[in-house]
Parts: sequence; C-alpha cells; structure tokens
Amino acid sequence: MSDLVIGILASFGALFVLLAGLGIIRMPDLYLRISVTTKAATLGIGLIMFAAGIYFNESSITTRVLAIIFFFFFSAPVGAHLI
Repeated sequence: MSDLVIGILASFGALFVLLAGLGIIRMPDLYLRISVTTKAATLGIGLIMFAAGIYFNESSITTRVLAIIFFFFFSAPVGAHLI
C-alpha cells in the first residue's frame, strides 16, 4: 500500500516539476515565468520529498524531509515575490 502512495506522490511531484519547466517556455513575461516556476516547482519538490520521507520511514530522515519542505515552501515563493 505504501508503494502505491509513494508512486502517486512521486508521479504528481514530477508532473508539477514538468509543468514548471513548461511554464518557463510558455510564459511571455519574466515575472510570470518566475511566478509559475516557483509555485509549481515548490509543490512538485514538496511532493517528491514527502514521497522520499514515506519511502525511508525513519524518524531522522522524515524530520529532515519535513524541515526541507518547510524551508522550501517558505523561502522560494517569498524570494520570487521579492524579485
């Protein structure tokens, strides 16, 4: 059961990262590119990291994964907004 959840989370994460890459190509303006990239890539990386935390299933690794997700969710959109 956990393999199915890990596969779904990793697949959705990869899909959002792919959409972020397409957003860089498709958006006409620099500011729209930054906005699309940070939102989609942040969600994609968060899902992939969450899948990694479930996969390893150790408290030390899960704590590190949650810290990375927390840092990334609060730093990437704020940094893009400041630009």
